[in-house]
Amino acid sequence: MFPYSLRLATALAVLILAGCSDGSGSDVAPAPQPQDPLAAYKNQTVHWHDCSAYFSQATDPDEFETFTRLGTRLQCADIQAPMDYAHPDQSRITVSIMQVLAADAPDTKPHLFFNPGGPGVDGQKDAVWYAALLAQGNAATALGKKYQDMAQSYNFVGFSPRGVGASSNLICAGNEYVYESDPTQWGNTPDNIQKLTDTARYIAKNCQKNPISDYINTDATARDMDLMRHLLGDVQLHYFGISYGTWLGFWYAGIFPDRAGPMVLDSNMDFSQSIHDASILYKEGQIHTFQNFIAPYIARHDDILGLGDTAAAVIANTQALGHEAKAVLLGLNLSFRAEPGVIPSYIAALKLMTLTQDLLDRGKSPDDIQQALLATPPIADEAIQTLFRKGIEPVVQLLKNHRNPLFYATPSFFRLNNSASVWNTVVCNDEPIPPGRDQAYWTQTGLALAERQSIISNDIIQQPCLDWAPPVDGASKPAIESLKTVPLLMLQSQFDVPTPLSGALRAFDRLPATKMVQVSNEGTHGLLVYETECVDLAVMDYLLGTPPAQRLTTCPGKPLALDQQHADQGKTRSAQPPSPSPFTDPARARVLKEKLRQSIQ
Repeated sequence: MFPYSLRLATALAVLILAGCSDGSGSDVAPAPQPQDPLAAYKNQTVHWHDCSAYFSQATDPDEFETFTRLGTRLQCADIQAPMDYAHPDQSRITVSIMQVLAADAPDTKPHLFFNPGGPGVDGQKDAVWYAALLAQGNAATALGKKYQDMAQSYNFVGFSPRGVGASSNLICAGNEYVYESDPTQWGNTPDNIQKLTDTARYIAKNCQKNPISDYINTDATARDMDLMRHLLGDVQLHYFGISYGTWLGFWYAGIFPDRAGPMVLDSNMDFSQSIHDASILYKEGQIHTFQNFIAPYIARHDDILGLGDTAAAVIANTQALGHEAKAVLLGLNLSFRAEPGVIPSYIAALKLMTLTQDLLDRGKSPDDIQQALLATPPIADEAIQTLFRKGIEPVVQLLKNHRNPLFYATPSFFRLNNSASVWNTVVCNDEPIPPGRDQAYWTQTGLALAERQSIISNDIIQQPCLDWAPPVDGASKPAIESLKTVPLLMLQSQFDVPTPLSGALRAFDRLPATKMVQVSNEGTHGLLVYETECVDLAVMDYLLGTPPAQRLTTCPGKPLALDQQHADQGKTRSAQPPSPSPFTDPARARVLKEKLRQSIQ
């Protein structure tokens, strides 16, 4: 049997040869084609090998078990790509790939590429978790059968985007001094703003002194994906991208619309606007979701949480945090997102800080506050109570740190980790900051957003792209009009924080060939394998060749933990038994799903 891609390529060749006639019966020689500047890269041999270098029983026994169970179906390779696609005959860069072959007849099946977001997030192993999770499908259920169909229909591909992880790596570091800054609206002093803008300059300087930094951008990564698609033998790209992965997917479809196969874009960035709007939209998403989703949820369970019996009261109680308490709250480095697994820590932090503010108002010292918090009556929810207790020591330590004059005066050497290095580099390389958005704009915007809600920091004051020298051969972002005929599928939750629904809908309105599955009363960022028929059957049928009939499909979200507990308490003993799990081993499926979620940004 011909491989999947070879069969399609052969059919295309037959059609092309059939058309090479002048109508008189005599063949006409086709015009000579210009040499492909990427020929050397497209003709390279991919040397697949085992992936043992990337996992170890000593570091992660569960990962080791998952990877070894796949045996020879799990393969790794490093490919060579042009560092600069505008001059492919010059330097090269390495891109690392990991694939899970389908259990049966992998040569007849396409490859599903996976990107979990970022930019700066390593997606190399995520295809393993996705493939292993789908393979757990319980064929006795409609959902589980669909998961199995997916597992059997694709080879799954994860990769380290250029600059990240196992690919050619980017780190931004220097010997400049950086200092702790005040993240609140009270951080409007010249000294504090100088700390933030100095750090922005150091980011630009130290990232751009790396010789590969000019070539770390979405356009190059999209072209790397197309090179991988070609080397793996697929005629079109099959793709699942989350968060920034949607920006990458939009970009790919914009420059290669004819090569875009089924592409699921989950938790969507607004491709109709500048990438520099994303940081503002994230904070707008935090505010909108808190006021319209988290605060009403807290208020519904005031008997348990004691933070206010109306959404307005909850908002007012958190907004009443003073300078010191808000600086501590932001110093806990919580995402203030609305995934079910994040919400308990979100609530525990708000509870800690509202109690702390009351104690500060009464003049209590940090040690007194610690004793008072430890003596607080337990919260009648085990998960939130555990997080509350764990949070007491960090809160008290941060209070002490902020009262120490040396905290804001002790420097450290400038260094970004790999993820932050690539994040800043991609954002600054993808497109220039829109005209008129100078430092005064970002300072004013950052302070205004921080003043609107206690969970919002002023960190967007720090804008390294203002000091970024544009790459000499910088690529242009495709116009959204170039995507109008591409049949994408957007997947979006109503209360997504990092990529809000408002931005997703703006892009969706301008893409008439695109379909959307929208999940109401849900805040999860990254909805893949959502475990409801309305969502997953629509998404997976699309990947299997049948798009949704409607342009917009609206699905109900799943209840949050305390809401579900309340509903369960109201059920009688005669209630229907629970539905069977869509997974053969639900406990293992939870582990695999959590592994997958850990990299989503």
